[in-house]
Amino acid sequence: MLVPAVAFTTLGKCSCCWNESLMMCGSVLAAVVGLVGSAYCFIVSGYALLQGPQCFTSYGWSYPFADQKGRYLLQPETWTRCLQPVNIIEWNITLLCVLLGLAVLEFIICLLQLGNGLVNAVCRPCCYKQEYSLNA
Repeated sequence: MLVPAVAFTTLGKCSCCWNESLMMCGSVLAAVVGLVGSAYCFIVSGYALLQGPQCFTSYGWSYPFADQKGRYLLQPETWTRCLQPVNIIEWNITLLCVLLGLAVLEFIICLLQLGNGLVNAVCRPCCYKQEYSLNA
């Protein structure tokens, strides 16, 4: 999210740029990078949530919930399989749910910015050529 955020803020402050359409194309490119990043975060966090955490069990360090396809989330009584670290399942669920939520939020913001940039890049050259004057 850092690359699109920096691009959005710096492109908005640019008053001496060559061409506003080119500036909007940079905004569109940054939005596409943000969309790809948010999709990647969503997929990786979702997969990690389904797989479950790596923890120390009676058999050693392993992924005890990897074969359950996320069913462990609805069965808190099975969480006792993880002996160490303490409360790793709750921590893992909280962290990954926050990441999933932020990925969705980032996707929505970048999608809106993509639409805004495309509309401005296409329409600004033809629709805003008229000069307006406040002189009567």
